[in-house]
Amino acid sequence: MKTLNLVSADKRNEVPLSQFVERIIEQHSFTVKEQQSIVVNLIHPGLKLNTGELLTGSIISRLIKVMVAHSRYGQIAISAKELYGKMIELNIKDENCCNTYGIALSLQDVVPMAEKAGGRLNILNRKQKITTVSFSFPVVNDKDSGHSFFG
Repeated sequence: MKTLNLVSADKRNEVPLSQFVERIIEQHSFTVKEQQSIVVNLIHPGLKLNTGELLTGSIISRLIKVMVAHSRYGQIAISAKELYGKMIELNIKDENCCNTYGIALSLQDVVPMAEKAGGRLNILNRKQKITTVSFSFPVVNDKDSGHSFFG
């Protein structure tokens, strides 16, 4: 799995989550074009990702890669929101998903990673074609000496 190199000498630097996601989308632009899909980044630029937190970044990268790979004529929207000041929920929604089962199978190995990061992974399928992969994780990871995922 290819990861983005956003980590600087100061491991506590933060980047906008929207910028991080945009770089992942760019990495998969060939697949998006080949699948004749569209990916829209709707993440507010105020949400920040701690670049020292590689596990969370790897999970996000993997989720986007899987959604793009299983998309065909897809309309994928990526959004995020803060929940109760303690959690962040990242949603990747495909409005024209043709392979929810394939997505679920491809993400089986990501579930333990999400749990290790102190979060959880959900896959929702509505009206047969609308599939949302949701990754919720703590704003502060208690297992990692209080390093913040977001500022």
